[in-house]
Amino acid sequence: MFELLQASLSEATQVLASGDVVAAREVVRRDVVIDELDHELEESIVRILHLQSPMAGDLRYLVTVLRVAPELERSADLAEHIAARAARGLGASLTPELISHVRRMGDLAERMWAIAAAAWSDWPTTAVATLEALDDEMDALHDDLTQRLHLGALPLGPAVEMALVGRFYERLGDHAVHVTERLSYAAGD
Repeated sequence: MFELLQASLSEATQVLASGDVVAAREVVRRDVVIDELDHELEESIVRILHLQSPMAGDLRYLVTVLRVAPELERSADLAEHIAARAARGLGASLTPELISHVRRMGDLAERMWAIAAAAWSDWPTTAVATLEALDDEMDALHDDLTQRLHLGALPLGPAVEMALVGRFYERLGDHAVHVTERLSYAAGD
């Protein structure tokens, strides 16, 4: 799920910045795969809980997976929402300055999710602090985008859509932090 989310996020930013409507539609369609994985994962864990009665560390791990998987699915939905706006042609309305801003937000979101994915594998204790600092950077980029839109960088319709895109990136950052914070429970901290 981490890999699919990271790919969708990267591609969503690319299609929005490039205006590639056909590729954007493919990113939108791929979201179903992540939704199905989330459902299958939940069913598997419920089955394990019913049949095996895991204890201590195993139970903490399974509970963590149950808490993290929906965050991944929601984050993939946010990437899909960005791609959906690209599929409707939002990228064609963006100024070069706003395209650059979108790329910075997308790059930062990708970096945050790469750290979250690595934390899931390696469980470094510094990942949460690193992600919180990056999340502050994402919040500042979101505030800057909101200010640009408020000052009339785009006509009203595209400005509203772009405000939503900015919010989607901001939430992607928040979800990366939340996923990583959940790891302390699995580790027994």
